[in-house]
Amino acid sequence: MITPLIFIISLVLLLRRFKSKRSRKIIGFLYASFAVWFVYSFLTYGSYTLQPGQSVQLRVYPNTDQLEYSSELILEKKDDQKIKLSGMTVWSEQFGDVLFEVEGQKVVKIGDTENASKELPNNQQDIQVVEDGIEVTYQGEKVFDVTNNKKFTITITNVGDKPAHFKARVVDR
Repeated sequence: MITPLIFIISLVLLLRRFKSKRSRKIIGFLYASFAVWFVYSFLTYGSYTLQPGQSVQLRVYPNTDQLEYSSELILEKKDDQKIKLSGMTVWSEQFGDVLFEVEGQKVVKIGDTENASKELPNNQQDIQVVEDGIEVTYQGEKVFDVTNNKKFTITITNVGDKPAHFKARVVDR
């Protein structure tokens, strides 16, 4: 809220200070360029295109001051290219009943109080456990629960052979 206010006040002050038509046009052009850049960066926040082998890191800052805190990774894939998520020992979709354990290299379906948990084969349709993370190939949006009690980094790597397009952001609640 403060940034647009500073932007408008500085524009008014500059326009009052410079009276010539040429100066006002230059100031108007610079401010319009900044406004276009600001809107574009706001609309494309969290959009990534990774070439094969490239990676991006996202920081997770949990709100441990709160009694109930949670963090989630919202990953919206625009294509079906294979990308790898690493940085956690256990991955799961939010409100899902399947855990992807990286250290144990297994997939576990959580049971209810009557049924025990059971191990599933590592050939799930969209998500597979690999040596240091999980590989995802789905197209669309999934929300992963990345709640932890300390700060850490999630690394997203394109392990496919074509560019991967996706939106990713971490939400700390």
